[in-house]
Amino acid sequence: MYTALGIMLCGMLAGRLLRGRLREEALRRWIFLAIMLLLFLLGVAVGGNERLVRDLPHLGGAALTLALGALGGTLVCAALLRPLFRDAPAPKAHAPGKDGPGA
Repeated sequence: MYTALGIMLCGMLAGRLLRGRLREEALRRWIFLAIMLLLFLLGVAVGGNERLVRDLPHLGGAALTLALGALGGTLVCAALLRPLFRDAPAPKAHAPGKDGPGA
């Protein structure tokens, strides 16, 4: 865990030092390539684990159940909390010289 945090902090420091020197489009392309490489390596690691591949149907069902439960819980909580966050009517903007004295 500390290694991952250290790597992230090094990346933040590098970004701070290189701010304004990198083109945003080039940076996005590098980030996309890095994410694709990480996903590929994750697939290699999962595919190489015999036990994980064997248990994948069971794990997939459990993951689907957890995801649907989380989605359902979120929707229920949002419905219960919605009345607390309804927008109040916006106050009328008062323009100088209108509706005031001497108008």
